[in-house]
Amino acid sequence: MSFLTAGESVDRMAAYCRVEQLLFGLLGGWAAEVEVPAAKLALLGAADHSGWRAKRWFEMLPTAPPGPDALLTPTTVEREAFGLVADLVGESQGARMVVAYEELLPGLRSAMADHLERTTAVADGPIRRILKISLTDIENDLAEGIGPMDLVLTTAAERSAADRVGAELAVANARIGHIFGA
Repeated sequence: MSFLTAGESVDRMAAYCRVEQLLFGLLGGWAAEVEVPAAKLALLGAADHSGWRAKRWFEMLPTAPPGPDALLTPTTVEREAFGLVADLVGESQGARMVVAYEELLPGLRSAMADHLERTTAVADGPIRRILKISLTDIENDLAEGIGPMDLVLTTAAERSAADRVGAELAVANARIGHIFGA
């Protein structure tokens, strides 16, 4: 394992900020369409937390010219990946829950855990702090989403749609994994 350079760390923080903004929109939009109240609340909570974390990552970005805003335009890979996710889940509420709680949030957690392991307490204190807060936040979101996900996946059709989306995302995993800065 090697430590990240300052530039690599900034690239990852910018990626987290962009992805968290995209998650905020995606999960919030899904919450509006999910019928099970507990699932709606779980998605809304996860969306809210993604928005909060996006703001924290933005605050960590360098302010020197060209400034942090220059780092926030979603990359082609990020736009394509989130478009793929939206296309794959379609109208399936179960697939939305599975993608959120078994793919997207765990992928973000994995990237952040890797980032944390590649930092030092001396050089990366503020980054380590936000990574630890973010990891705890994501763990809590995952724990809060499992029960509601099971409430949504009550029919064979929902389970089948979720399994299909999971299989298709597994095929596209290399592309999806890239959006998390890993």
